[in-house]
Amino acid sequence: MSVQDQNFDKFKENLVKSQEGVNFAANYLLSMGHDVLVKATHIAPSREQWKDYTDSGDLYIQQRIEIKHLSAQFTDSYWPFGSKFLVCAKHSFDQSTPKPYAYLYFSKDKDYVASVLATTRPHWYVEPRTDKRYEQYQQDFYLCPLEHVRFTKVVS
Repeated sequence: MSVQDQNFDKFKENLVKSQEGVNFAANYLLSMGHDVLVKATHIAPSREQWKDYTDSGDLYIQQRIEIKHLSAQFTDSYWPFGSKFLVCAKHSFDQSTPKPYAYLYFSKDKDYVASVLATTRPHWYVEPRTDKRYEQYQQDFYLCPLEHVRFTKVVS
């Protein structure tokens, strides 16, 4: 048996062993509230066929995205609310499982989107605000500095 064939046999053994880690990670992500898709592992029957058996990753998780359609118009260079960007009600984020990956806010005409990634959370701050949708109702909201908000033209 050639060295290449021996290495291919070792590769197959290691690939099978790696599934333990993939399954552990999948169970961990499931316990965190994520929907998990574990990709099938296909092993090439010969080392010459390896290119036909490359995978597309070990697993995938769905990401939670919160969507808002604002009644206000904005663009990638104009935000009508000064230097503040209201992300969400504090309790909404704090109690969510899984946490949102991002918040997408569409302008009134849907020509622009403002994106706030949850990874910017360390920059958010809390401010009590009156929720205008309800009478005499105030709650804490997370706000994000505009330098952590991405404004983009929607391409259709």
